[in-house]
Amino acid sequence: MSRSPDVLRLLWWAVHGGSGALLLVAVIGAARDGRAAVAVTGLLLGALYAAGPAFTGRLRGRARERAWLVVVTLLWTVLSALSPLFTWLAFPILLAALYVLPLWAAMFGVAVLTCVSAAAASWHAGGVSAALVAGPAAQAVAATVMWAGPVTGSRSRSRVRGRPARPPGV
Repeated sequence: MSRSPDVLRLLWWAVHGGSGALLLVAVIGAARDGRAAVAVTGLLLGALYAAGPAFTGRLRGRARERAWLVVVTLLWTVLSALSPLFTWLAFPILLAALYVLPLWAAMFGVAVLTCVSAAAASWHAGGVSAALVAGPAAQAVAATVMWAGPVTGSRSRSRVRGRPARPPGV
């Protein structure tokens, strides 16, 4: 079954739109709780994430986009420790790690991000539960499956460049 570029483009925008909505909910929640610094930091995370395409364009080296990924990931980790509302924003970062990093590092990164997300959610909840572990695990599986679709259609380009082709419309 082949995927049309329109479906991939729609899926890509749905991920970013949904992530933006989750970020907005987290920022508003932090502001309502009187945590202005957390809300402002959440807005900074959104701005840095949105600036990603400026760093993930065609570059000689991959250092700039990897630096962007590290900064976004660290900022998300801090926000996840400060507020449970930010823990569910791991999904777009998982996708970014899959796109930016070589396969072995991406798989390691997905595993680490999934564990961090589950640990932060459990810490905020006061204990571990199946749902708090299954949620981040499901995000990791969904991100990997979404990322693998474009890769299987562009294996030769992926091998040459060491990463998948950019999803259409990005």
